[in-house]
Order: sequence, then C-alpha cells, then structure tokens
Amino acid sequence: MRKGWMPASVLFIALLSACSEDVDKADQLEPSEEPTEEAAEEETDAAPESETEAPEEEAQEDTESGEAAAEPAEEDGTAEEEAPAEEEAQPEEEGTPEEEPAAEEEAEAGDDSVNAAGDKASESEEETNVGLKAYMPDGPMTKTFLQNGEYEATYDIVAVKGNFVQRVITFGDMVTLQVLEWKEGSIAVVYEEYNPKDTSNMLDTFEPVETINVLVDATKGDTDQFQIVDQKATVQSDVQTFDNVIIVRSVSQGGNVITLQSYAPGVGLIDEQIEDNGDNGYEVDSKLTALKK
Repeated sequence: MRKGWMPASVLFIALLSACSEDVDKADQLEPSEEPTEEAAEEETDAAPESETEAPEEEAQEDTESGEAAAEPAEEDGTAEEEAPAEEEAQPEEEGTPEEEPAAEEEAEAGDDSVNAAGDKASESEEETNVGLKAYMPDGPMTKTFLQNGEYEATYDIVAVKGNFVQRVITFGDMVTLQVLEWKEGSIAVVYEEYNPKDTSNMLDTFEPVETINVLVDATKGDTDQFQIVDQKATVQSDVQTFDNVIIVRSVSQGGNVITLQSYAPGVGLIDEQIEDNGDNGYEVDSKLTALKK
C-alpha cells in the first residue's frame, strides 16, 4: 500500500462519518434554536396577554367608571332634558291662558264695539224718540176743554190698547171718532170718522190702514215741521198743576198754522194753542177745565 493513499471504501466511510457528524451537529444546534423560538413565542404571547389584560382591566375600570359616570350623566341629562321640556311646556301652558285672555279681550273689544254702537244707537233713539208713550192716557177718561173762554169741547178716551188710543171729540153738534197710534217718537191719527153711529170700543179688532194726520213727529229731532219746545214744563190748569209736561210746536199749511200742544204723563193732551196766519186767520186757546177718570 502506498503511503498517503486510502482505499475508496475507507474514504466513503469517512465521508459518511463526517456527514453524520455534521448532521448530529445540526441536530444539536436545532434544539438550542427551537427553545429560543418557543421562548420568543411564549414571550410574545405573554407580552400581548399581559398588555391585553391590562387594557381590558383598564377598559373594565374605565367602563365601570364610565357607566358610573354615565348613570349620573344620564340621570342629569334626563333631568335636564325633562326640565327644559317642563319649562317649555310651562310657557305653552302660560301662553295658552295669555292667548285665551287675548281672545277674550278681542271678544270683549268686539262686544264693547257692539255695545258702543248699541249705546250710540240708543242715544240716537233717545235724541230722536223722546218717549212719547209715557204721555199716553193710561186708561179711559173724560177731559173737558174750554176754547177761547166760551166754547166747550169734550174728549172722551174710550179705550187704550197697545199703541192705540180711541177717543171721541164732541164739539157742539160735531162728533169725531179718532184712533191714535202712539209711538215713542210720534203720535198720528190712523182712523177718523165723523158722526159715527157707534162709538164703542173698536180696538179689539182694529188694524190701521193709513195715516190720516201726524200730530207729533220727533223721530228726526227738531225739524222745520216739528220741534220739542220743552220736556219738563209745569202747566197750571183749573184741574191741577201738571209737572214734566212736554210741549211740541208744529207748523203746517205752508207755515201759516202754528200749533203748541202740551202733553202730561198718563193723561195726554192738556192744553192746545193754534194760530192761523192765513187769509182767514184765527186763534184758538183750549184750556183743560175738567178731568174725570
């Protein structure tokens, strides 16, 4: 055998041994590296777990503290929300009564306007309608007048019903039946008959057809035709002294005839003066001399 030469089989075995040793060394090295990776994994796992647990605990604490803080906040918030709601509700409730009085004030203002208009109308009526019905005869009666101191005329009040007064005027041989319609602002003859056959009460079935003559008209206030001279006059007669007498001046026949009539409350006509300034002028002065009810 040559020095330094080695059989191939021995060389192959040596190579196998060297490879085995390398493999063994690699195997020995792997166990040292595996624990390192496992430790790293354990450290990695442990670190997140600890870090995770810590935030979870903090989160739990924060959650609990948040819930604890949230509960008062919710309660406070609810109270605060409810309080404004109540405050808002209160103004609405307060506003409603304020609106209702406003409506009532408007209604009252409207009612005041209507009342004011009614008052004005009433004042107008009082100005134009002088309450002549107070001067109607209050029942049947007989009044005797003396004209110009020598001629006697009798006024028999036959009946009084509603606005109507039936009277019969006897002057010498002349008999005149009249029905007067007596309103607050006017007195008018609505029926007239000369020398009637029957002078008894006809008012139960009477209905006016036309106006024969207007004795007094104060519905338009003082006019050229009618004027209220006095409403509180005192008139002395042979019968008695009458107070609160109304005196009415009327003009007719183109201004030629001027008449002054005096009416006493509950009696009617108590005095009449006529002045005719026409071609056939004359004067009449009728004074009440007797009154029988």
